[in-house]
Amino acid sequence: MKTLTQLNPVQITASVPRFVKLNTYLVRPLKAGFAGFATILMILFFINLLSYAAGSAEKFGMDYLDLLLAGVGFVLQTTGTLLKSFSR
Repeated sequence: MKTLTQLNPVQITASVPRFVKLNTYLVRPLKAGFAGFATILMILFFINLLSYAAGSAEKFGMDYLDLLLAGVGFVLQTTGTLLKSFSR
């Protein structure tokens, strides 16, 4: 006597593997990268604000190097999350 799975050759899955791979290898690392970018940018913003309020800086503002440093945070966080998903 054959079971139901032996009679039915169609595989039934709960999720589409293509979208799971897209989420694992693209969406999740990009979300983590943007979170790293925003976190470092906020830290730099508050450090600049505190230095202006304390009087050690004459003017308040963000520099292109601050954005570059936040971009490095984006790259590092994206790479770390991507490597974690490859190791699983």
